Amino acid sequence: MSRTEQEVRQLYAEANRMPAGPAKFAALEQAARHADALGLVEFAFEIRMRSTSVFHNNGAAQKAMVAFSWCLAAYDREPERFGGWSERSLLWNLKWMIYNVHQFPEIPLRHALDLLEDMERRYRRGGHSMHAVLQHRGLIAESVGELEQAREHYERMARAPRDHLSDCAGCVPSSQTRTLVALGRDEEAIEVGEPARTSYCSDQPQWINSELLLPYLRTGQPHKALEAHRTAYRRIREKPYHLAELALHLMFCVHTGNPERGLDLVERHLHWLDSPRTPLADADFCAAAVAVLRTLQERGEGDRPVRSRAGSAGGRGAVTVASLAAGLRERALRLGERFDARNGNAYQGERLRRRMAAGPLGEPLPLHVFHPAAHSAADPRARRIRELVENVAALTAAGEGEAAAVARLEAAEALLDAGRGEEAAEAAEEAVREVERLGLGGHGPRAAWLLVRAHRADGNRQRAAAVLRDLVEGTAPDAVLDGLPSRPGLEEDLGHLLTDAGDRHRWFLSASLGYAAAGRTEERLRSLVMALRTADGPEALARAASAAEAAVTGPGVGALRAAHVRLVLADVLRDAERPEEAAAQLEAVRKEPPGSGPEYREVLARALTALGAVRFRLGEHGAAEETARAALALGTDDDWTAAVTLVLALRARGAAEEARAVMEAHGLDEEDVDEENLDDC
Repeated sequence: MSRTEQEVRQLYAEANRMPAGPAKFAALEQAARHADALGLVEFAFEIRMRSTSVFHNNGAAQKAMVAFSWCLAAYDREPERFGGWSERSLLWNLKWMIYNVHQFPEIPLRHALDLLEDMERRYRRGGHSMHAVLQHRGLIAESVGELEQAREHYERMARAPRDHLSDCAGCVPSSQTRTLVALGRDEEAIEVGEPARTSYCSDQPQWINSELLLPYLRTGQPHKALEAHRTAYRRIREKPYHLAELALHLMFCVHTGNPERGLDLVERHLHWLDSPRTPLADADFCAAAVAVLRTLQERGEGDRPVRSRAGSAGGRGAVTVASLAAGLRERALRLGERFDARNGNAYQGERLRRRMAAGPLGEPLPLHVFHPAAHSAADPRARRIRELVENVAALTAAGEGEAAAVARLEAAEALLDAGRGEEAAEAAEEAVREVERLGLGGHGPRAAWLLVRAHRADGNRQRAAAVLRDLVEGTAPDAVLDGLPSRPGLEEDLGHLLTDAGDRHRWFLSASLGYAAAGRTEERLRSLVMALRTADGPEALARAASAAEAAVTGPGVGALRAAHVRLVLADVLRDAERPEEAAAQLEAVRKEPPGSGPEYREVLARALTALGAVRFRLGEHGAAEETARAALALGTDDDWTAAVTLVLALRARGAAEEARAVMEAHGLDEEDVDEENLDDC
């Protein structure tokens, strides 16, 4: 179907507002195709340049390369057609393409090298530094096993001046650290990388912290490695883009004698292999996961079941540690063979085999939920947390799994009470996994509710909503859960956490019905108000309006509370262009006075003011005048809209002098006396 330019621009704007993911990718591609069809070359260029960034930063490397190639070709054909920003953006994005292209074994290595040559030509032609060129030459050389070339490019890059096309102050040391680690220069890697641990961009500080894990361990600094692991993992756990960095954290678990933690990460992230960012990241993760699983096999746990929501990556039917290890080993080796065939050497295959065979480095490093150096020992809450964590460690070492899991819950609760939401969320996640692994169903709801609260305290509403939805949908409507809100209370909380209006409305309305069944009138009305405000569409509004009418006319509802609900319902009905029904709700407030005193006058004045505005909009000028006068007679502070309504109604019947007197009495000017202002009441 053909689209107008305005429609395509609207489609593009809507795509930009969507969260990252397949739906956003498809919408951007669709907008670009429609722009092509209309011959909007500059706009198609703008869409694809934006898309290149979105695709690259969200793990869709192949889509990024396609969009970028179109832009580069269009610019080379007609450079004068595009704005001055275009060349700089293209040169910046060219680095991303080179970073990605060598990670696909089906793309000939010659193509990556040709891109490097093209990058250097373009940078030299523009008078730019070779700093970024040398950085990416080094990364490709390291990736294909040309370590002497990687060393040479690293040293030349270190001498080259930085400019506006160089990567940021965090990403440059990250790539340098990667090269130095490959060269076995751990102390130098730490020296170069550590200053970047406080930098921030879309890749930082998680990239540099991940690259420093192995150097820290090999140089006898396990606690720095632990801190880097925790800091980085918190930032990558929601982003499949960081699949390769996640592999480094799996190896950290292997090297520190923590295969249980490694298995937790494998189970949680195995589904990322269903759509890996690049084949090289795929191979890295598979090999690291094999190292974790092999360690467990060697402890006699090959038959242990693996829980995952992966598709093809996890296999079909029941998956065990042994069967998953075999499948991922085959996958990693197959990918390694493809890279070796492309590169003309055995470097990647051998690197993956070494990774799969890796074991502990030094003494085991306990991974507790609390780092003792992080908070003052003089803090009573810190001491309490330390005691709880030590108890977790002692119970775990004694093989008392159930008691250790319960102790984890207590430690997470203490962290949450101490205002340490990020640590509480991590501890709660560990507790939830232990409860699930051990089949401790009686502790499941408590653990899940703790995790919801921890995620919310940590500012991660999306994860909190996901966990709470699972908890609500897995709880019987009449269940009474120790230490948790009632089922309607959980539903109401879920409504507040969600972002989609339809979802929010559904849960608020369900909560109101649950509260009604339990005879909890105040909570029922509270959730009904939210259901009304989130009603999206006539069917949802009809359901909420019917429920609200039943509530306010039922037993046990005071006139004042009923009036508040009717005011909200009237406002929603008016916004839905149903003024007659809105007027009926406001008339009901007028006929059933909510009480006496200042609060009574305020609520009644609000109802009369809104009613006067609705009557005027309906063309009932006499009724509007009468109602506005009644609102003003109550003498509340907020009488501006009622005065505007009265002036408009007087003018409508030709009483200009009287209207002018009202304006003077209430300090109105001509700009105030506008029908559009009635929409604000």
